[in-house]
Amino acid sequence: MGRQAESGVIDGCRQERLRARRVERTLIPDITYLVLNYNPSGEDTACRVLEENLRAFYERKSPRLRGDVYLLDQGSPEGHRRRLLELQTRYGLSAILLNRNIGISRAVNFLVRTAKSPVFALITSDVIVTSGMDEDLFQKVQIPEVYQATPFTDKSDVDHQIWKPQAPYGTDHPDLTELQEKETTLKDKLFRRRRRGYLRYVGVEFNVMFWRREIFAAIGYFDERWKAAYENNDFSLRCFLAGGCTALSVDSFVWHYHKVTEKNASREQAYPHCRQDWRGEMRRIWDEKWPELDRYFNIYKPLGEKTIRDFPAFHERFKGNIFLPYDQKIEYF
Repeated sequence: MGRQAESGVIDGCRQERLRARRVERTLIPDITYLVLNYNPSGEDTACRVLEENLRAFYERKSPRLRGDVYLLDQGSPEGHRRRLLELQTRYGLSAILLNRNIGISRAVNFLVRTAKSPVFALITSDVIVTSGMDEDLFQKVQIPEVYQATPFTDKSDVDHQIWKPQAPYGTDHPDLTELQEKETTLKDKLFRRRRRGYLRYVGVEFNVMFWRREIFAAIGYFDERWKAAYENNDFSLRCFLAGGCTALSVDSFVWHYHKVTEKNASREQAYPHCRQDWRGEMRRIWDEKWPELDRYFNIYKPLGEKTIRDFPAFHERFKGNIFLPYDQKIEYF
């Protein structure tokens, strides 16, 4: 083969590789959504809430974001599984049906580790999303200091997350003008500062949460000792220790059925190894990992402009808690 012909072959191979890379990039979604479902008794109200959750999600999610959607079910009875498979057929999502409960932490870790997208989102099965939420939170987590972003909601265990619009439950496009005023201070108005679009916190309640993939590379994964309860606060504290914050967006809102897992007794069934005193056991783990935390600050108090640099004693004491690897040895799994 002559040099010219050989050069042509090499150039052709190089162009083919470039074309393959371009095709691969177009196949990578912008975001991976995880919808978690745990309904061990097949309770009918929880089933209907999930169906409403998915209906609203598919009606209102952005057509401008390419997304993979996974519905992960943990140990539901056969009748409930049949309903989940019907939802898979209806919406074209990917259903992962497990025969046991692995918990919120393990489920998030597993999907983050296997997903391709640069952004990952948890959508709990008891919320009704509103249009624009996904685009807003997708943009919020591009901000370097924002390690995780969540919307306001009408029902929460955390007071600062609650805002109730003047609209019927489940309404799309609620007017967020009053909510957005929460962000603007008198000083901002006087100096005509550009609005940030979010309030800065450490601790929030999980209902919807968005992350950049690189956050998990920086601080590791969720602590799988907590299948539920405390897992979000632990991860949020580690985000803060690493220099980030949780953004509570004033441009996003979801409706929340709230306490569905309490009503169907899911929490107790999630911890069979300590079912009679699961709350006490989970609190014991928390106190061992974060002893005397309240001495340093209230994780639910607004941060304002404060960062981890304003809490040197807290950072020095707990900096060893920041990173947690994917591989964790949890006996009760």
